[in-house]
Formats: sequence, structure tokens, C-alpha cells
Amino acid sequence: MWTFPFLISKNTIFNAMTKNVIKSLFFISAFALLYSFSLVHEFYISITSLDYNQESQKLEISCQFTAHDMEQAILTLHDIDLNLGEPNEHEKADSYLYSYIVSNLKLTASSEIKYSYIGKEVSLDETLWIYIESSKLDKPTELQVENTFLIDEFESQANITHVNFGTRQQTFSFNRLNKINTYTIK
Repeated sequence: MWTFPFLISKNTIFNAMTKNVIKSLFFISAFALLYSFSLVHEFYISITSLDYNQESQKLEISCQFTAHDMEQAILTLHDIDLNLGEPNEHEKADSYLYSYIVSNLKLTASSEIKYSYIGKEVSLDETLWIYIESSKLDKPTELQVENTFLIDEFESQANITHVNFGTRQQTFSFNRLNKINTYTIK
């Protein structure tokens, strides 16, 4: 029979193994949690709808973003935290958002297109809606759209843009490589 110069009880071995298992589980859990946060917002997408209103002869434009993505863009450009939808929202948040929209959404038709800011909505799920409309314009036969929303901030940003004139909808996905598209309107 072998003898050891020291005796280790079963409880000591069990306690040491339990501590190691708990430490391992803690590190695995921490890693999984941190990794899951990186997956939460893996895709960067905005959705813009340009709807021509026959009665008013205006383009009604709605833009949908993830609010914190837009806040990041404004923070990068102006070093201002908008705190959208919070009690401490920046007093000029609407002005900064409108300026960003008109700087990154260029519409070209046969006549000059001017915009008016209608407003914004921020929902609890971090969705930001921004609404603008164009000045009056005759229904164009072509509409060139340049959409560069958030592509400087996020490499994988995609800007899905729907153009609706009557019952026909045309869709194009703008990104870092495809920033301009011309829609033919019938």
C-alpha cells in the first residue's frame, strides 16, 4: 500500500473541484454574455419611404433608424449627445436630426426639391422615426436618390429605400458601395 506524506481528505478534493467548476462556469458565462452583446446589434439598417401624395403634390418622407445609431452619428459629427426620448433630451435634437437627414438624403427631379421637418418619434424599443416632406412638385418621371445615412459610422450599414408613386413601389438598398439610384416613375 502506498502512503503519502500528507493526507488529503475527500472533502478537500471535492471543495477544490467545486471551486474550479464554479470559476470555469463564471468565465464561460461572462464570455457568452459579452459575446451575445456583440451579436445583439450585428446589422445596421435604416428604412426610408418616399411616398408621393397626389392631393398635396408633395413627397412624404419617413425614415426609420435605431435611435442609438443616429445618436452615435450626431455624437461623432458634433460631439453632442442627443439623449433621444429621455427627459434630458438635447433642446436642439430636432434641429440636429433634420440637418443630418437633409445632408444625407439628396433627391433630384426635374425641379428643385426643398424639405420641411414634420417631427420625430422615439419608441421604447429604440426605434427612431423622422418625418419630413418636400415642397410642392409636379409628379416627376425620374427621381434620383442619394442615401448615405450612417454609412460613415457603420461599415455594414444598409439603407433600404422604398419609392411609392401610386400603386407601384420600387425598392433599392443603398450601402457604402451603392449610394445613388435613379427610380423611373410611370
